[in-house]
Amino acid sequence: MLCIIFLAALSSNGVAQDRFGLDSAHVKATNNYGKGDTALWGSRNLRVVLKNILYRGGGNNFHLKESQPKSYIKNPLPLNGISRLHQAGFGSAWYLYSTNFNELYPAERLDSLRSSGFSYECHPSLSEEVVRDFMHQIHDLMQTPNPRPMYIHCWNGWHQSGMLSAFTFMQFCGLSNQQALKYWEQNTDGNHSGYSAVKSRILSYVPDSDIQISDSLKAQICPCFTNDVMSSKGKTIAEVQKEGEGGSKQNMEVKAPPVSKERKAVYRVKKGDTLSAIAQRNNTTVKKLCALNGIKANKVLQIGEHIRLR
Repeated sequence: MLCIIFLAALSSNGVAQDRFGLDSAHVKATNNYGKGDTALWGSRNLRVVLKNILYRGGGNNFHLKESQPKSYIKNPLPLNGISRLHQAGFGSAWYLYSTNFNELYPAERLDSLRSSGFSYECHPSLSEEVVRDFMHQIHDLMQTPNPRPMYIHCWNGWHQSGMLSAFTFMQFCGLSNQQALKYWEQNTDGNHSGYSAVKSRILSYVPDSDIQISDSLKAQICPCFTNDVMSSKGKTIAEVQKEGEGGSKQNMEVKAPPVSKERKAVYRVKKGDTLSAIAQRNNTTVKKLCALNGIKANKVLQIGEHIRLR
């Protein structure tokens, strides 16, 4: 595999070293069977997105093969996998499907994880609003001293996590839509036939102009890509739509339902938020928020802080 550095500028200290030794966006730290870096047990097909900031992959649920021979893969991360990721330095993870999340991770378990310093969230519907909030969250993480990385995952680490990663590379690393699509295809382990909805979204993504980063920061956090990605002229939306959806339903949760307000239990504070505004937006009261979170009504909220809604 030919891997080239595409950034125009490097920092005075050179390209930053990734904590797991992943300089290329295409190299895996764990393979399709979850084997590889033992510190990352619980993941599958783990790759770097932004060095020391963001990683992508799937969940290693092979321990469920005997009890769930047909559907073991359709699960969030195993609890001991989260523990390994936490020990490896991760501070949060997003599950990008909905299957079995509420059953395996009820509010009490999520609260317990959060108390231990790890945030696990379910975002099966990557709407424009969710993607925009994600980009701001990653941008905030970049500004944090000694950041604890985030892990975004689907089942295999191919399609949904690949799409969000493609958006991220366009937002922060300067990839074009066509380059991002080629990146997505190259990291599905050959499972990229069809999926026109995903491909169309990648080709139509527009980066948020409010959260650009400097070339020196890009040099520190962006990995390198294959020459095929960097030289790709790609396809048009019309061309990928002609290909149809296709693909295997075993690999991707099709038309995942959006997260309803009733299921959203935690709110992440954004710039300018107040308790009263959060309460109004989520059909609750300041008094209830204070009781749930053990805070006072005049508390000054910090960007990125999590507020329990129910």
